[in-house]
Amino acid sequence: MHRDLAQQHSKGEVLIVEDTPASLKLLSDLLTDAGYYVRQAPNGELALWTAQSRPPELILLDIRMPGIDGFEVCRRLKASPELAQVPVIFLSAQHDTDDKVRGFALGGVDFIAKPFHAEEILARADAHVRLGRAQKALAEERALLEQRVAERTAELAELAGSLEQEVERRRANEEFLRLASQVFEATQDAIVITDERGAIVTTNPAFTRISGYDGAEVAGQSVTMLQASELNAGAFPLLSQTVRTSGHWSGEIMARRRNGETYPGLLSISSVKDAAGTVVNYVAVFMDITERKAEQHLIDFLSNHDALTGLPNRLLAGERFNHTMAAAKRENQCVAVMCLDLDRFKSVNDSYGTQAGDKALQMVARFLSETVREGDTVTRQGGDEFQIILQDDCLLTDTLVLAQKILAGLRRELRIDGQEIALTSSIGIAVSPSDGSTLDELVRNADTALYRAKETGRDNYAFFTERMDAEIRDKLAIQNQLRGAIARDEFEVHYQPQMCLKTGVMLGAEALLRWDNAVLGKVPPNRFIPLAEEYGLVNAIGEWVLESVCAQIKVWQAQGLGSVKVAVNLAAGQFAHDNTVSFVEATLRRFGIAPEFLGLEITEGTVMGDPDKAVAALRRLKDIGVSISLDDFGTGYSSLGYLKRFPIDVLKIDKSFVDDVTTNANDAAIALSVISLAHNLNMRVIAEGVETRAQVDFLAERGCDEMQGYYFSRPVNAEAFGALLRERRNLLTS
Repeated sequence: MHRDLAQQHSKGEVLIVEDTPASLKLLSDLLTDAGYYVRQAPNGELALWTAQSRPPELILLDIRMPGIDGFEVCRRLKASPELAQVPVIFLSAQHDTDDKVRGFALGGVDFIAKPFHAEEILARADAHVRLGRAQKALAEERALLEQRVAERTAELAELAGSLEQEVERRRANEEFLRLASQVFEATQDAIVITDERGAIVTTNPAFTRISGYDGAEVAGQSVTMLQASELNAGAFPLLSQTVRTSGHWSGEIMARRRNGETYPGLLSISSVKDAAGTVVNYVAVFMDITERKAEQHLIDFLSNHDALTGLPNRLLAGERFNHTMAAAKRENQCVAVMCLDLDRFKSVNDSYGTQAGDKALQMVARFLSETVREGDTVTRQGGDEFQIILQDDCLLTDTLVLAQKILAGLRRELRIDGQEIALTSSIGIAVSPSDGSTLDELVRNADTALYRAKETGRDNYAFFTERMDAEIRDKLAIQNQLRGAIARDEFEVHYQPQMCLKTGVMLGAEALLRWDNAVLGKVPPNRFIPLAEEYGLVNAIGEWVLESVCAQIKVWQAQGLGSVKVAVNLAAGQFAHDNTVSFVEATLRRFGIAPEFLGLEITEGTVMGDPDKAVAALRRLKDIGVSISLDDFGTGYSSLGYLKRFPIDVLKIDKSFVDDVTTNANDAAIALSVISLAHNLNMRVIAEGVETRAQVDFLAERGCDEMQGYYFSRPVNAEAFGALLRERRNLLTS
């Protein structure tokens, strides 16, 4: 009954193993809408039970899960004969090459990185389901063909034996001869009967259909005219000798049709003897296996090549790498591995569609193949990732030239379906033996170099160094510790006072996140917050900060410390999240905090990413009643045309301008311009990073409304800030 339900979905049956309910639902809805029958498992144990109860056609398997993780689930699946052939695609929020190497070693066929992209999920699922079905169909067809060959060979061997008996009995049984004649005429395999010298005596209709020769025109000619002698130079002498000594031979041989075309076939030859044991005839049964060979060739090709581009895959690349390494050692040279990634390729799929994206990848693959030297290897590892393996001298002369050629060549616009598409690439390079001796080591280190090439602006190349590797490992360590930081209660909110320059009264504070980790120690925000954004963790952290601040405001109010207004920073990823506005409103309501006691700070880079969407989100926040501050103003690329549309309450002068405001005329001019602009737009101005009395006086005289910085107070924890509220002293004069 369940299989009938699955068969209603012609796309196939997919098992999704994902412990995150949102991701599980997203994938399930996406694949169900695309026509797949989807089963779900929220953990490894249920995944194994579900797969064993009825094997699916594809498994999407999350790596990081409580209990049995994705790697162990894959190992157990591949250990089961019933499930070993089910393709497994790993799901991971990490971009760790070690995970990829381990996943492929366990039998995984592909990786999909989080956050998910619908087109990528559907394309990869479709490719692997179709490939799995093709391989299963080909295996069944191969088994059927082999069974047919065996059955027909046995049948015809029996026929040959019968014919031999009939010859010996000199056609004593006419009824049996009539039956044998019917089989001879009806069989779908070619039958050729020769005399003892090998001259053709008769053929059946299937012979004419397969070879193109009419039986009459080959009668009396040597049977050797039918074989492609130049292609069977080694096989034909052995065939003849075996038939003479044992009376039978069977195997694969190349034959020639009447039009000159050669084709492969399965041949079985038996000798027919008279009562005295003398050979009087030979019976040859032949099956055309052209289609079977083509199917086998397709399977072999797909096993070693990328289906989209035709480039070698990881398996074939490993073999080519070993050959290149052996040649380099003999010639005292080195081997370079280049990892190439197309910059912002996702925008091509988003803007022009996945079909145009696939054509772009095919054009890039063709360009790379034409650009490298003969003997170099270009491979595709999935997505928009390519690798090049080449042998070079110790000065890497050819490697440098090739990297520059590729960068320059890919800058030229591609014309696809009438559209001009501009692409650039980033390249990471690792060299053996200094950066590793195996392909996995070199790929891992080239990936590290590629990461650096992208960090430094893209459209360039970078070589691997140990320092670069250490930096990448440091980032991965931060990422790993960040994932459990909230659960381990490692975060703490500090508060930096914001002062009114006219009265010296502390108007409120800016909430600043601090992280003290048992493994890493105290990690500065400028190190972990960008990584939290990069790895998709910033929204959860931002929500924790907002809840903590609202809870603390409620505590201060209950302690009779007055109405404290606190500004909370919204990261770009958090601001772009569709649920942020509703979460802010729900959090204020849950803690019973009036909206006027909460401020939200965003950077100009955040709002300028999608100005129209930003305007709508800001207006919704303003409708709630919270105030909005634009941080780091002047350091990015704000458009004044957009600025007047943004419902902003406060502009913050960046610390980089405040530092030298009393000594640098340009910084002073910028600060004065921001103050004037803000006041003309009915906004207040806060200067941050104020550290000297001279800066205070300069900005106060020019009309700056508020300040914060070490001159007044460093950021302090909630208890220390509560003490400041109790003192109610004028920090401006103290």
